[in-house]
Amino acid sequence: METTLVQSSWGQHRALANCPQCDSTFLLPQDEAAAEDTAVPCPFCAQAELTRLPDDAGQSLLASPPEMLAPFTADAAQLPQTLARFAKSTRFAPADLTPQNLHGRLRPLFLPMWLVDASAQAQWQAEAGFDYQVVSHREQFQNGQWRTQKIEETKIRWEPRVGLLNRRYENQVAPALEEHAQLEQTLGHFRRQEAIAYQPGILGKALVRLPNRPTADAWPEAQETIKTRAAEECQQAAAADHIRQFRWAAQFADQTWTQLLLPIYTSYYRDDDGIVRRVYVHGQTGNLHGERHASMKKARRWAATIAICAAVLFLLSLMLAAAGYFLPDVLPLAILGFVVALGVGILAFLPPLLAWLMNHQQKPLTFNDKRKIQ
Repeated sequence: METTLVQSSWGQHRALANCPQCDSTFLLPQDEAAAEDTAVPCPFCAQAELTRLPDDAGQSLLASPPEMLAPFTADAAQLPQTLARFAKSTRFAPADLTPQNLHGRLRPLFLPMWLVDASAQAQWQAEAGFDYQVVSHREQFQNGQWRTQKIEETKIRWEPRVGLLNRRYENQVAPALEEHAQLEQTLGHFRRQEAIAYQPGILGKALVRLPNRPTADAWPEAQETIKTRAAEECQQAAAADHIRQFRWAAQFADQTWTQLLLPIYTSYYRDDDGIVRRVYVHGQTGNLHGERHASMKKARRWAATIAICAAVLFLLSLMLAAAGYFLPDVLPLAILGFVVALGVGILAFLPPLLAWLMNHQQKPLTFNDKRKIQ
């Protein structure tokens, strides 16, 4: 089966591929696009290999090239240390969670975002709030005498405001991926002001994920962003300190959409049950977010080792206690041994408890995949 090569629009050979697990669609870099027999794991969910798409698939996909791209600016030399710190900071880490595995599976990936320019005409109304100071006095009895304490409070005076707005808003963000909000919440915001114009060859070996939300689906969220911006401007126009209950009846025109690519790195490891735990690194700041999942098997081995030590101490103490029948001087040592054995035995419950707490206190990344390797 021939693969779709996106060349004329993107300016270079890029094959379309889809993940059958999370239903994400990607553009493969030139070397992987040419090697059709090369297995490429999904860089987003890491739970399946990408399936190359036929020629006619591109007609129904949002495969148009972007206008802008935010390049990778995180220090690449620091990535191994960042991944190593993550692996070493995971208590009772699974066998698959090693710095070498994380670095070997690291892939650069560009994620899409929509930017929209639109003209808005609207009638608006809101309550504008103005701060003012209220001075009062309070009498307090201290050290045998009454003292007057001056109290200043800031209160807000609310006044109704109405007006007309005729404004063009540029570069208002709208998600091109259903998962975009959670990604930004976990990794942090991207510096869109660092974006540069897209040029053929600028992607390098990075994969590109295609949008799964067309502009029509993203427009309602863009309107909310524009409304928030409009409320701030109306607050400034009213010279108010606050604004609330902002309402408007807006008409939009001259919409212009731009696709912007945002950089991240992806990697993963598998826990004891074979479930993929994903790791993401912000391509601009280097911030890492991943699921720290402890190995209950390793925790239980630690618990068994500690329990064996407690049992050995108990047996030695028991032998000393028996010897105390003939040598009374060793009885205090036997009692001390029993106490230490009891304390060590209690510690045996600690590793599984710590592992359980780590696994249940995590906030997993729950996107549109089944999370279990098939």
